[in-house]
Amino acid sequence: MMLKFSADQFDALGRESYLQRLIDLIHDHFPQLAAEFDQEALAEGLWEQTLLARRYGLDDERSAATFALTAWLLGKGFDRNIPALRQILESDQLSPTRKAQALEDFTLLLFHQLGGGLPASEREDK
Repeated sequence: MMLKFSADQFDALGRESYLQRLIDLIHDHFPQLAAEFDQEALAEGLWEQTLLARRYGLDDERSAATFALTAWLLGKGFDRNIPALRQILESDQLSPTRKAQALEDFTLLLFHQLGGGLPASEREDK
């Protein structure tokens, strides 16, 4: 069973905890890129994207987090600027889990195609 949360429930159940886990994940996997962002601005951006994810039916925590992290990696507006992803996100025939998996698969494939799975700034130290 997948839990679904309204925006108010996200707040009540630990918005700060949710955001901190996303920020920690970003810092763990992309330390150099993450260091370029103010913690508060990063949290605000992730929350903004989490709320946007709800418009696409991504209202469980994992799916919403996947959307927010995808936006951080690909940029705000990825959902409008990449037609294939827009089509997936707007589909009423796909579950939130399937939509989130498609975002994750696309992002992983893109980064692998562009250079070994990591953004260029992260590869410099490797």
